[in-house]
Amino acid sequence: MFDSEKYISKVQIFSQNNKQFSDIMHIALAFDDNYAMPAGVTISSIIYNNPDIHLCFHLFVDQISSNNLQRFEQLVSDCITIKIYYLNNNFQINSDTLILGYLSAMSCVRFIIPDVLKNETDKILYIDSDILCLKSIRPLYNYELTNYIVGVISDDDIMKKAVKDLYPINSENYFNAGVLLINTKKWTENNITDLCMKTINDGNIYRFADQDVLNILLENKTLQLPIKYNTKIQITTSCKEEKAIAPYTVLLHYVTGYKPWYQTFNSQLFPKYFNLSPWKNTKRPFALKRSWLRHYAKFCLKNGKLITAMRFYCLYLFKKKI
Repeated sequence: MFDSEKYISKVQIFSQNNKQFSDIMHIALAFDDNYAMPAGVTISSIIYNNPDIHLCFHLFVDQISSNNLQRFEQLVSDCITIKIYYLNNNFQINSDTLILGYLSAMSCVRFIIPDVLKNETDKILYIDSDILCLKSIRPLYNYELTNYIVGVISDDDIMKKAVKDLYPINSENYFNAGVLLINTKKWTENNITDLCMKTINDGNIYRFADQDVLNILLENKTLQLPIKYNTKIQITTSCKEEKAIAPYTVLLHYVTGYKPWYQTFNSQLFPKYFNLSPWKNTKRPFALKRSWLRHYAKFCLKNGKLITAMRFYCLYLFKKKI
């Protein structure tokens, strides 16, 4: 039997309540220190929109700064527990399969989470750190998974077409791995963690890394859930795409490398939850790419924000590298 705990060096628990709650909801995220702030905002959005639920957040990290650790601790309350799982150097992923620039080995940590938590909960909700929660997730968490290993949300037609000829699976059932409702008992019974780690490291190239591996290994073993629980969005500078989402959206997923926490995107949703988080007094990063500064300057100029436009254009001129 595969022992996922060999990848964990220590566990740190932040809690204000020693009581055991039967209705506790377990949620897992995996990220490095660069994604600590977005992950904290994701958690803040879940807490804000689920005030009546006891939540335990399981955070899997490789490194995390003391400042970010203190901010995660500030999220704790009578209803909120934070557990930090520190990865050690035993967790290795074939770097050749991480061909997309925005993917890292941390994206594969979801492989081991159910095994690590198998003795703590029968069900865990895994979510990526570029997601905002806009409504209650109780209906999602309450889905019955007795005969399924994972509850998943179908990916879009573009992704299905992209993988159609890559793997011997039915691409029409291809799902996005950013939200996974996991039956930890079924997962461990089927030895999925071991199969995932062997597959990702078998020397083959998987275009979408962990997501492809999960789709291959979990074919015909998943429960399809409504799209409102993983609504993908690709933003542009104006973030007009946020206004077009369906009103019933529960989990909004910012896919691609364009993320709303950069100041060069005019998101209306992310700042709301950023300002509700312990990171509210920190500076959001300007941009990942120098060109984004110029695009945002043009956007601001077009919308009559002359001072902001000048500021970002000056940053564009003087920033040699971002």
